[in-house]
Amino acid sequence: MKERQRRPARLEIGMVVVRTPQTIFEEEHGKEIRRPRQGRVEYIHPLGRFHIVAFRVREKTIKETFQGVEV
Repeated sequence: MKERQRRPARLEIGMVVVRTPQTIFEEEHGKEIRRPRQGRVEYIHPLGRFHIVAFRVREKTIKETFQGVEV
């Protein structure tokens, strides 16, 4: 039997995650469309209140903060 790939128990710096950033969006028919993107965790608050994820967009890095430490 194959081993199941398990979700990590906790968020770690350097981990690739999928988040929906509010600062990165596309415009279609005059509406702002926000889509989930892959990014890398750069910082985790010591008490787990928030974490910072870096996204690569057009050869630049955009960082955004998300609440909690949800995997």
